[in-house]
Amino acid sequence: MVNEQLTLQLFGQTMTSDARSIKAAELQLFELQKDPGFLSFLLTATNNTQLQLPVRMSCAIYMKNMIQRSWNSTKTVVISPEEKAAVKPALITALIVNYENNHIRPHITESIGAILKWNEDWVFTNQVVELLQSGKQEYIYPGLLLIFEVCINHRWDMYGHRQYIDSFIDVVFPVMEQIAGQLVNQESHKSNEMLYLILKSFKYGCLNNFPNYFTNIDKLNSWIQLHLFLCSKPMPSETMALDLADRSLDKRVKVNKWAFGNLYKFIAKYSRTTKAIKQEMVDYVFQNIVPTILQEYFKVIEMWSANKGTLWLSESALHYLIQFLEKCAIENTLWAMIQPHFESIVNHVIFPCLCASDTSTELFEEDPEEYTRRYFDINKESSTADVAATDFIFVIGHKRMEEVNKLLPLINQVFLQYQQNDSLQAAYQEEGALRMLSTLSSFLTSEAENAINLESIFSHFVLPLLSDKKHLFLVARALETISIYQSPFSDMGILSQIFESVYGNFIRNDCLPIQIVSADALKTLVISNPDIHSHIKSQAPQIMERLLKLSKEFEIDTLTEVMEAFVERFAEELTPFANDLAQNLVEQFLQLGQSLIQNSTNSNSISDQDQELQASGMLQTMTTMAMSMNKVCLVGKFLPVVKFVIVNAQIIFLTEIVDLMDSLALSSKSLFNELTPDVWEIVHDVLDSFQTYALDYFESYKIFFETVINYGFVQDQTYLPAFLRILTEVMSSGIDYDVQCAVELLISYALSLKEIPLFESFCDVAVDEEICLDEALIVKMFMAGLYCKPLETLQICESKGLLLGLLNKWVSSNQKTVFSIKLQMFGIMSMFQLPELPSCANAFVKPLANKLVKLAQELPDAMSRRAKIESGEFEADESNDKEGLDFYEDIDEDFNDSPLDEIDPFSKMHEFFVSLRQYNPERYAFIMQSMDSESQDALETILEFVASSL
Repeated sequence: MVNEQLTLQLFGQTMTSDARSIKAAELQLFELQKDPGFLSFLLTATNNTQLQLPVRMSCAIYMKNMIQRSWNSTKTVVISPEEKAAVKPALITALIVNYENNHIRPHITESIGAILKWNEDWVFTNQVVELLQSGKQEYIYPGLLLIFEVCINHRWDMYGHRQYIDSFIDVVFPVMEQIAGQLVNQESHKSNEMLYLILKSFKYGCLNNFPNYFTNIDKLNSWIQLHLFLCSKPMPSETMALDLADRSLDKRVKVNKWAFGNLYKFIAKYSRTTKAIKQEMVDYVFQNIVPTILQEYFKVIEMWSANKGTLWLSESALHYLIQFLEKCAIENTLWAMIQPHFESIVNHVIFPCLCASDTSTELFEEDPEEYTRRYFDINKESSTADVAATDFIFVIGHKRMEEVNKLLPLINQVFLQYQQNDSLQAAYQEEGALRMLSTLSSFLTSEAENAINLESIFSHFVLPLLSDKKHLFLVARALETISIYQSPFSDMGILSQIFESVYGNFIRNDCLPIQIVSADALKTLVISNPDIHSHIKSQAPQIMERLLKLSKEFEIDTLTEVMEAFVERFAEELTPFANDLAQNLVEQFLQLGQSLIQNSTNSNSISDQDQELQASGMLQTMTTMAMSMNKVCLVGKFLPVVKFVIVNAQIIFLTEIVDLMDSLALSSKSLFNELTPDVWEIVHDVLDSFQTYALDYFESYKIFFETVINYGFVQDQTYLPAFLRILTEVMSSGIDYDVQCAVELLISYALSLKEIPLFESFCDVAVDEEICLDEALIVKMFMAGLYCKPLETLQICESKGLLLGLLNKWVSSNQKTVFSIKLQMFGIMSMFQLPELPSCANAFVKPLANKLVKLAQELPDAMSRRAKIESGEFEADESNDKEGLDFYEDIDEDFNDSPLDEIDPFSKMHEFFVSLRQYNPERYAFIMQSMDSESQDALETILEFVASSL
């Protein structure tokens, strides 16, 4: 039995300010929850209005957590079937009782949702219908909440597995539709809240996957008409009386938003066939529903553009309206419906949404940080009208290039108008024209069909705005236009003027949005116009100093991208400042990292995401510095950052930190011809991390381990035993991608250190069908073993019964990279130099001898192909179709450092045959006789050529 008095006393104790008392109460409750009936008592206490509200809330929260954690669990607290059967109907009763209690109701609905998520046997369709048909708000509202929970928790039920939700929708939605028809003419807060629930239920129930309900076209059309009515219904006066921030939170505004949102999601879902959506349905939607929606939308646009006081639309509503039009612009069938109205759409909705406004300029002046994030942070997603309008213009440029000529006169007219009249309203329109120009610029370059003289436009209209003193928001927008334009300038005079203006704004303007976007414009100019590097390199240190100062004051990923671009292109000029730059980056990263750790217990907020992006960008800049500034050692400077990430297990930065560690190791090798003690300290920390968490991310460390193998262990083997222990564990893990990675590292190990540890383990995984190692990788490991330890390799393979199979795989393999060709050549020559071959290997002398010559013939082509790929001259159709995707999968190995890089295979081949003929004439004769005449002739030509070059 549940000790009710003690339980309530403990819940009261959890609300005290004494941490020890709270902890003690929580521990007791954890034990008490194991008692039969505990969950039922929590629900009873939640409904008990005689108890204090905080106690009831605590019981409701504990109940919700217990259901979410333990309803289907056999590991924690077990809820008996009898108690489950009693709790389910009691929850519905509790929802009805508490439907107006905003403190209790959410926990009840979440509890119901948690059960629905795991339990399809809970059918309460009839109860919902009874609630909806009661005619009383106190029952209808809980009924709608139940519908919402069913729809949201079964929204991903796929075709063929929708029996539960389809049977529910078929019965409930017709009744809900009738209620919606009554609610649309009411203006009370509760009626709009219920309409909101209805639209969200429709979204989750019908727009993620095709419902059986839509097989009745009449029902579908009824719902479409309901949405269209809500789209065009003017806002009540009390809603319009609210300021914009509060207005967007009003349920009536949200109803309007989701009326537009659902119609967009409908067209997005039902414009293509799927297993459930047949072509007949798509045709019906295109021929009947879309024209109906567009007809109503054109009326809405006309009303909105004529008088926003009569029909006001929120940013989100406009966003979905424009997205619907964008979808029509993409689909050829639908494009024909909006093409006749294209200019009206642009003039009356698209262009106005791109223009500045009183709201945007007020934000610019009063909260420049928020303005910058709202309009210039490319990593910040937002469902706003201007974003949708920009996307629409981009789609026109991409899909309907012939229509772009209708947009250019509008842009030109606005530019000319502003030159004649720089009033505030003209400035608002100037911003819209700039945004249209920047979006279309990539489609108007000299290579495009509709090419125009963009440089002249920049010179006459954009450049003057960079010194506009009257409307600073236009300076920011003009700078953004430059930052988006990715093509090089051919007129150095125009480029010089633009650069100086951008640079001047960056250095001297104190307005935050202008500083940020001018930095972005500088990045674009130096990336797209390498010819100016020599002219501006003296300014690079001042730019970098300013970037560092700005990045301390404002967190945005743009700044780290700009720093990385300048470090990459002006490494020599920035080298004297490398230590200061590195120190600044380290301090900022550690500050961000500490902040992220402190906030890790909270939900992943937008602020945290911004900080993660900024920190990630800083790590990339550090990597670029380590790679580009090859005259200064930055290992010691960046060591605290590496240690921070590794020791604190900051997995979110693992890719970036491994790149940084690898760059630091390579930099150390380049500067000192060895890995410095700081790099070995990094190796130590990394190997230590494998005792806790790093083994789960083994594959991520591959490039760093390869560098340590190639350049570290050949000189210092202090940490080699620890590294081999990790490889041993991975090889026996059974995780296919980790095992494959370990084998690749073992190949590097064999080539660098001339040893084959774990070769027996390799043989075991090579035949493990569950691991299913790539055959090309198996052959490479076998060849690497033959190259450095031929006798030992053959003996192990023979003892494992694998030698014949491996030789067959090798002979039939067709690997085309420079690395694999050289490895095979060295493997063959190494094996042929053994005093005695295993009996089964003798049968492969003929195919391997011919293969050696063939490989030597193929190597020049492979080297040429590698050089073309490196220079960007290689065309995809140059690869042999018979090679399939294998060539593209393996080509990366040609650009990784390898001990084979410095070995000339032709010289080795010449030495091999000269030595073999001199010291083992019988083997030499056997090999030569095994070759076919074509191979003999080719070999003679190769050896003569090499001899003449010596």
